[in-house]
Amino acid sequence: MSDKDRLRVQRLQKLMAEAGFDALVCRLPENVVYISDYWPVHGISVAVLAQEGQPTLFIPEVEAEWGKPDWAEVVPYGWALLKDPDQYDSYKRLLGEIGAKLGLQSAKIGVEKELEVVGTTYRHAEPIVPAAPWWEMLEQVFPNASLEDATGLMQSAKLVKTAYDLERLRAANEIAEMGTAKFLSQLQPGMREVEISALIEGTIRASGAGYKGARLVFAEAEVASGPENTAKANLLVPSTERVIQEGDLVMVEMATLMDGYYSDLTYMAVAGKPSPRQREVYNAVLEAQQAASRKMAAGFSYEDPDTAARDSLTEAGLGEYFVHVTGHGLGFRFHESTPFLMPGAVGTLVEGIVSSVEPGVYIPGFGGIRIEDNVAVGADGPDFLSTPRQPW
Repeated sequence: MSDKDRLRVQRLQKLMAEAGFDALVCRLPENVVYISDYWPVHGISVAVLAQEGQPTLFIPEVEAEWGKPDWAEVVPYGWALLKDPDQYDSYKRLLGEIGAKLGLQSAKIGVEKELEVVGTTYRHAEPIVPAAPWWEMLEQVFPNASLEDATGLMQSAKLVKTAYDLERLRAANEIAEMGTAKFLSQLQPGMREVEISALIEGTIRASGAGYKGARLVFAEAEVASGPENTAKANLLVPSTERVIQEGDLVMVEMATLMDGYYSDLTYMAVAGKPSPRQREVYNAVLEAQQAASRKMAAGFSYEDPDTAARDSLTEAGLGEYFVHVTGHGLGFRFHESTPFLMPGAVGTLVEGIVSSVEPGVYIPGFGGIRIEDNVAVGADGPDFLSTPRQPW
């Protein structure tokens, strides 16, 4: 690993030492990415990290070319072909061998027990996550070890992004904006929501691969249009076959994944020329988003960006229509658990934290407008990983 890459693992090992973990054994995609910089295709790779030394990545032979030897010791194993042993027999052998090598027989080992929300694998049509057979196997391999939940440890490690992380997240946003640029240039009345969704996703997939070293790229773009659909888009709603009419508001909420790094953006447009009221509301939401973004600086609280956005929209007479949080952490997952920029949130922003900044209003009979960028906390102000919007 280069120096900037090594910082991530060193930070995690320092947290492990402070918490008394002798090793981590991880299978969740976001944790495998964090430890080894490899985004699992099928979700059966395992990353092991001790308090000292480089990580080890157990990876199916069919995925071995995607592993990064400069990040981790890449150990392929046979899987899914007639020649190969049972998957859990392979796990037992591999983990038994590394357990003996690292002296983990009576160690405190961090494992993933909190699985209610997880990041996807590249094979998002059928993601695989650890379940009962995995836990039972770990107990058999490490019968005298203490297997304890490392969810909080991993969250703490991932909260503050390194320079390398920010570089990858910026690239993910640049790839996402290839799709939004296509959307903005081709939107016209008569198109269906699902048609726009496919246009954006296809552009990102086709144009993103190879961009700044990107290898595995896909996107999910959900499109809402018109007064009714955009007004209920305060939460993610699926694209429909609705045909977009002249003058309709069109909202695109999209997730873009690049090698396990996430972008989360929301773009607005009008099919045709915006009305005076549409301009007024859009620009009010933009002012609120900019006010919130100015609070994305070291020393402000998690609540401060939210307060700034709410105060701005209240002053514009739109406060009652802002019904969700101002932002959430992201980077190695679409929604990371920390921070949430919301009323009453406790915590202090430090340089390197990344969050969405996405105030929105949802007005019955008019529609919804949300503007979402991905912003890193800077020492003196916001560091936009996506391109800031302009007034209408």
